Amino acid sequence: MTIGEKIKALRQSRGLSQHKLADKLGTNQRNISSWEIGRNEPTIFNCIVLADYFGITLDELCCRK
Repeated sequence: MTIGEKIKALRQSRGLSQHKLADKLGTNQRNISSWEIGRNEPTIFNCIVLADYFGITLDELCCRK
């Protein structure tokens, strides 16, 4: 699983649209979409914000064991 797939799965498991997640993270919907389809990867800062928001570790977000 890629980081984009992980972000999408986490977002969908909480019933959030890309717009809602972007609002909660202080970014825009285009970034969320770009991460989810693998066009770009989130910065380390965004990874920290995502992991904190979803209550997971960076290793979990990055699909590391």
